[in-house]
Amino acid sequence: MHDSALLNRCALVIEDDPHSLIAISNLLSELGIRYKRNTTGADVAAQALQMQPRPDFILLDVDLPLADPFHIVAMLQNHPELAHIPIIFISDRATLDLLDRARSYGCAGVLTKPLPRRQLGELFRRVLEGKAI
Repeated sequence: MHDSALLNRCALVIEDDPHSLIAISNLLSELGIRYKRNTTGADVAAQALQMQPRPDFILLDVDLPLADPFHIVAMLQNHPELAHIPIIFISDRATLDLLDRARSYGCAGVLTKPLPRRQLGELFRRVLEGKAI
């Protein structure tokens, strides 16, 4: 089920819920995408800078109890070596307010949990092509 456009791509997954993290990890593995995890939202920029290769995209849970996802986005986008990395919000519910805020922060889009297994590869390809989802 590996897609050659996604094979060996790298993602940074920022998710605090263990069940969601397992599900997302499995989906990424099925697509041939390598990933690193961050379960708190702390030091995201430092982690992304240390990753080799750097992440091709970032999945960021908006419901982190100990971190503000919009602050994380701003830190990443203000860093010259990380600003180009697309960020996809993940949430239990995608409200219009969240969609508007994600757009205003320059995020690639919002995905709701559980992530759409069948469409996920196509959505990631779109993001990697510089398109919004």
